[in-house]
Amino acid sequence: MAWSCAACAYENPTDALVCDACGVAQRWHEDPPLDIPPPPPWHHVGAVWALLGYGALALAGVLVLVVPGWLDALGVAAPWIVLEVGLTGAAALGALVEAVWQRRFNRAFVEVPRTVRTGQAFEAVLTLVPYHTLERVSVQIELVDRYYEHVQRQGRRQTRTRSRVLDRHVLQRGEPVRGRREHAFQAQFLAPAPSLAQHDVATELMASVLGAFGPLLPGMSHYARNLREHGGFFVRAVVRFGIWRRVYEQRVVAVIAPLQTAQD
Repeated sequence: MAWSCAACAYENPTDALVCDACGVAQRWHEDPPLDIPPPPPWHHVGAVWALLGYGALALAGVLVLVVPGWLDALGVAAPWIVLEVGLTGAAALGALVEAVWQRRFNRAFVEVPRTVRTGQAFEAVLTLVPYHTLERVSVQIELVDRYYEHVQRQGRRQTRTRSRVLDRHVLQRGEPVRGRREHAFQAQFLAPAPSLAQHDVATELMASVLGAFGPLLPGMSHYARNLREHGGFFVRAVVRFGIWRRVYEQRVVAVIAPLQTAQD
């Protein structure tokens, strides 16, 4: 059956991959591009300005360490400057990844059910809409169990945060994704029953105390929130293209299904 070119209305034979009249590929009509805006310019991306700010702070710290006399004039111990360089350098790297991602993807998110019954299958979907065709893209989706572990150290009870991967699906490895199209990567998991300590009262109290210092110590609120929300099941999608890597996570609440009893 012949197909009609939407660009020039020419009738092409069935086996033609491109229009004989205008050269437009047949798959362009079968999978048309989405009507999305072009990628934002670099100066419109907020992460770029964060990158410049953190990068300047990290560079200033390095200069204080290497230029003779600057450290003494500042009156701050070298270990504190090294800590400042490490923190601002890590923040600059995170801002760089965020800026690159905003320039490469119009949309990127993970969808999972809010609650699932234990023992039943559920589906996780990662959606990617790149602005342009990207080469060497890898995608994997995992089901992760995060829990608290209690240990004894020098006679004192301590709580550690731990995690384990329950299931993993590698959906794409080093393959291209077309630009201005919606790509949905689906993975199916079996909802597990909680078997380890996913809640800890002492950790909740510690997170509340640390959160109170959030207005005074930068980053303390973020750490306290992560500590409080650590326990539970999470769907984690890892996207890589080239040297860039990004992780998307969504919590899944597992509900223990009640036993079915026979009714007389």
